[in-house]
Amino acid sequence: MSQRRLIVNADDFGLHLGINAGIVTAHKDGIVTSASLSTNGAAFADAIALAKATPGLAVGVHLTLVGEAPVSDPKTLPTLAPGGRLPHYFTSLFGRLLLGRVDPAEIERELVAQVSRATDAGIAVSHLDSHQHVHLHPTLVPIVARVARRFGIRAVRAARRIVGRGAIRPFLLVPFTHLAAARFRKETLLTPDSCLGLRETGRLDEARLLQLLQRLPPGTSELVCHPGTDAEAIGREYAWGFGWDAETRALTSPKVKEALRSSGVALVSYRDL
Repeated sequence: MSQRRLIVNADDFGLHLGINAGIVTAHKDGIVTSASLSTNGAAFADAIALAKATPGLAVGVHLTLVGEAPVSDPKTLPTLAPGGRLPHYFTSLFGRLLLGRVDPAEIERELVAQVSRATDAGIAVSHLDSHQHVHLHPTLVPIVARVARRFGIRAVRAARRIVGRGAIRPFLLVPFTHLAAARFRKETLLTPDSCLGLRETGRLDEARLLQLLQRLPPGTSELVCHPGTDAEAIGREYAWGFGWDAETRALTSPKVKEALRSSGVALVSYRDL
């Protein structure tokens, strides 16, 4: 049987001080190996300081085209960010893409600005993924591939297999991720073989995590997670109903660490993909 390797990647690094603290705790005291940096997040500067103080944590860029303000001057993004804001949710972005109301050149301009903000801050970007997984949309895949090549980034989140139980939001993620993985690999970009935690987004407690680890397939998988501290404070800014504290406890659980050790799973980061 092929060796099983696991990337444990925490999303939303830079969005909130409580999310940043949870990610670093889950790395230092738990199993998190990588994080994805939201360069247009309110806690970006804090995330940069923490990343520099935590060199063992691989850091990618969480490309953000929904829910936040753009990094670029909004005047340069008249179709992507009218009124100075990116679309609120993936459905708005996808609908506008379908109707041809967003200029793809503006998307590429904003994504380049977001990655540049990370590299200018001294981050060696390990990979790309995105908020609400919008980078898997067929229109965005070639744009993301070009951005990755421009910055010498070797890896992108997209998997040929999704492991877990329950529905996925957005529901189009299932076919999109299969197609995107094939396209990224054709573009000589690396992707994990499998992805875990998408179906459990915001609900990844210790019991669910242990169940997922029992189903870990051969090859390299990525566990997508959302640790944080003080869910009440985070929830005042982001009313997603996530169990940020429960995820931090799960990711630092002695039972979880023992389950990985006893099963011979190798913890790796996106730097090792």
